[in-house]
Amino acid sequence: MPLFTVQDIVRATRGALVAGDLGVPVTGVSIDSRSLGVGEAFFAIRGHRLDGHAFLADAAGRGAACLVVHALQDDAPANVPLVLVEDTTTALGLLAADHRARFSIPVVAVTGSNGKTTTKELIASVLGTRWRVLKPTASFNNQWGLPLTLLRLAPEDEALVLELGTNRPGEIAYLAELARPTVGVVTNVAAVHTEFLGSLAGVCAEKAALVRAVDADGWVALNADDPRVAGMARDAKARVVTYGRAVTAQVRLVGDVVEDARGLGFTLEVAGAREPVTLAFAGRHNASNALAAAAAGVALGFSLDEIARGLAAGRPVTGRCVWRAAGGVRILDDTYNANPVSMRAALETVAARRGTGRLVAVLGDMLELGGIADDAHRELGRAVVAAGADELVGVGRLALLAVEAAREAGIAEARHATTFEDTVAHLLKRLVPGDTVLVKGSRGMRLERVVDALVARLARE
Repeated sequence: MPLFTVQDIVRATRGALVAGDLGVPVTGVSIDSRSLGVGEAFFAIRGHRLDGHAFLADAAGRGAACLVVHALQDDAPANVPLVLVEDTTTALGLLAADHRARFSIPVVAVTGSNGKTTTKELIASVLGTRWRVLKPTASFNNQWGLPLTLLRLAPEDEALVLELGTNRPGEIAYLAELARPTVGVVTNVAAVHTEFLGSLAGVCAEKAALVRAVDADGWVALNADDPRVAGMARDAKARVVTYGRAVTAQVRLVGDVVEDARGLGFTLEVAGAREPVTLAFAGRHNASNALAAAAAGVALGFSLDEIARGLAAGRPVTGRCVWRAAGGVRILDDTYNANPVSMRAALETVAARRGTGRLVAVLGDMLELGGIADDAHRELGRAVVAAGADELVGVGRLALLAVEAAREAGIAEARHATTFEDTVAHLLKRLVPGDTVLVKGSRGMRLERVVDALVARLARE
């Protein structure tokens, strides 16, 4: 079904029609010619590695309804409407904001240094007990991904859950302006992207932009256990609901978190009423993400029973604290990303669930830490030893510092690997049934390749 016409695109993006018909219907938007569907508009984005203007013919050949460009090409296809804009990334955002304005539905936006994607998934699961919920297909939390999610909104959608990421000042404010959230959720603040955000204070200020963006008739859910996040209440125009273990939290975890092979169990308390919660997730830190989702549910009027059912139905996302097994070896795949706080949480998780054999940590570089990078990696090496690991395999230039620190702290075995192949070959020689392995690193390290290779090879042996 058409979402809009070429004329709608021209109007929303403040562009100009260079060729073609304004009345052509458009069914969706794509920035990747390889996955473009027939009838979709193709926005030629100039990215870090590729320029979409080089793929106009491919997009036209795949059935694009129109092409949106910020540079005219001599060889542009003549049989497809062509829209010229000042900048295609900006135009994508303008169209997304225009489309978002057509919908009067709850929009929940999540930001924070850790736990954004898991919290987003859990919120969608809670809201899904009552509503049809649209959520991003992956993280889709940047200047391209978030607009693409907004542009998927359809009349049948009853709620939208978004994730807002950042690594530069002003990004959260920009994304929030496009999304116009009715509920904002902040998970935590940690030393992440400090290479670009400057300091922990810079990270905090950037995350607080979401709180400032929610209107007075909306809600913000803030982590009462994180003083920096709790302090964002001062920035809020909206109503505030707090969550955490703190006695002051309105959505509160009481008692202990129990973890077993099935996941987590804990008790949720809201306004004096209590409800047992089960969560099919590894890692006690995920209880905090569940509380954030519960707080969003409370803000939107969901009952404790609905919240508990939604949390129980949630499932972890690939690469985020997911247990895998092959050949008698258990692997905690937490490869999607890494920073000092999430590294410690992963080490605690794997140490608590280690098997009868050795505990091996395969850790890659933590990127975008700026001036704290060296110290953070040395501290990581010491944390590996404190967690009781028998071996550390460090992958990447910075991970060498972790290896050296682990050796100084007395680990039994520490090795630095420079390539994917070297890492896998070494592990296959040493892993035996009963061993437990943690694999984690920043997104740029692509350590999921290590997990996939280990699972494939160990399953055959």
